[in-house]
Amino acid sequence: MSKFTFEKKLEMVQRYLNNEGGYKSLGKKYGISHNLIKKWVLQYQYNGEEWLLKAIQTIQFSLN
Repeated sequence: MSKFTFEKKLEMVQRYLNNEGGYKSLGKKYGISHNLIKKWVLQYQYNGEEWLLKAIQTIQFSLN
């Protein structure tokens, strides 16, 4: 299972997009690599919210 839920990933992306923190500060706050947050933001901007949900569903399916 993914460390972060869809809702938590979306929260991080939205915080970045709402100028509530940069990649590094958000990464530090959530205890993950700032590069991962950057990847999620870029994917969100390119593919939308569905991408985050699909990515999580794919991970859960592959673990079952």
